[in-house]
Amino acid sequence: MSSPTPKWSVVTRRDLRRTRRYAVDGATLRVSWLGLNGSLFVVQRARVANVSEDGIEVELPEAAQLLSRVKLQGDRYNLLGEGTVRFCRRTTARYLVGIEFVDGLRWRPPDDSIPEPIPLSGPADQAS
Repeated sequence: MSSPTPKWSVVTRRDLRRTRRYAVDGATLRVSWLGLNGSLFVVQRARVANVSEDGIEVELPEAAQLLSRVKLQGDRYNLLGEGTVRFCRRTTARYLVGIEFVDGLRWRPPDDSIPEPIPLSGPADQAS
């Protein structure tokens, strides 16, 4: 007897991801984004929660509009680019915001298997 095909509700979001996410240790970025009421927000030290080849998750003090553009800047990581807000969910006092990179912005994962959390970049692995 064959097992039934799982229904959509059984498939988790994690199963649908195209690339692996890496937990990040201690990295912060300058982030500019539109709030829910259309106001522009800028934070100098937004904590990076995780990163993948296609996007990044940051912690922000205010919610971000879905599908709006977000500017990301990290001089320490040689990162300057934009992304699109894919999700925004409230945690205790902050918002976790998932941002999909756009306009050719990508992050290169480490070549070797290293324990997580990882640094956002090292001397040989710069975000571009």
